[in-house]
Amino acid sequence: MGRKAKWELEIDKQDALRTKAIKNLTEDQLKAVQKTYRTLENVLVNIREVEDIYLSDIKEMDTCLWKLNNEFNLGVK
Repeated sequence: MGRKAKWELEIDKQDALRTKAIKNLTEDQLKAVQKTYRTLENVLVNIREVEDIYLSDIKEMDTCLWKLNNEFNLGVK
């Protein structure tokens, strides 16, 4: 395999930065991000499949929002 193209080097650089960033999160920060991702993914699947959103999904999103605010000091009141 030959030399990597400029765009491939840029992707590798971004991947390395993301990997480093994830490793620098505290355990609670990582859990908050992962839970939020899973929750949003789940809510979107429900919206696509049943064209509706459940109250439990809204509650879970609210919890995730609070955790992100708490873990990252986002200043959201």
